[in-house]
Amino acid sequence: MKVVKFLKYFFWGVYNIWFYILLTVLTIIILCPGFIFLVVNKRAYKHFYFFGVMWSRIILFFMGFYPIINQKLDLDTKKSYVFVGNHVSMIDVFLMVSVAAKYPLVFVGKKEVEKIPIFGYLYRKTCVLVDRSSPESRKAVFKSIREKINNEINVCLFPEGTVPAPEIQLGEFKQGAFSIAIEHQMPIVVCTFLDNKKRFPWSFGNLVGVSKGRPGGLRVITHEPISTNNLTMSDMKDLRNKVRNIMLKDLRSV
Repeated sequence: MKVVKFLKYFFWGVYNIWFYILLTVLTIIILCPGFIFLVVNKRAYKHFYFFGVMWSRIILFFMGFYPIINQKLDLDTKKSYVFVGNHVSMIDVFLMVSVAAKYPLVFVGKKEVEKIPIFGYLYRKTCVLVDRSSPESRKAVFKSIREKINNEINVCLFPEGTVPAPEIQLGEFKQGAFSIAIEHQMPIVVCTFLDNKKRFPWSFGNLVGVSKGRPGGLRVITHEPISTNNLTMSDMKDLRNKVRNIMLKDLRSV
């Protein structure tokens, strides 16, 4: 039994090292060249997103992951949407980008991530960052979102705000995604990740960022866009509950 346990931890250790090597190397050789488009032309985000899709799919492939999507997205490319998903793993972003490959996404994320070497710099330049402790920062998000959707770019948020504890199936939703959707009258596209927690959970023990991961399929349930036409901020709570109930139903169906 001790040998089996040792082999498991050895595999997990190697698998995690392999993930971080992939992330670092592919960020340098794929995302960095793509970033040149943004340096030359700040409106070239759609070109940069092509590199992001390639980066995400290669990482998933070499980690032994393959997306299994219940239905491919068929959206109006002349509209902008708010994509939301449950947040359970470090691979959530890669999977979301892979699923929404035809629909350029800009992520709204935590400002703290910009501190990560290399990746943090690209993250700061390509995402909308928010400092949740600053009311001014939260207000500035709306201005940034308006600039993005004017260029037919979609927005992606994880409504839980952070990865919840392993025993929590789905954390409570914050209001950001739904405020943005209502404020800008953008439809919401719900994507539920069924296997990310099992395939590459956020951490184990006291080793934050180390995962008991293993290769396999990543099932995704996508839903038809939820309209926000004629909704006001007084409808925000109902909209938030509606989306959360959709995800809970998906998660409880497996």
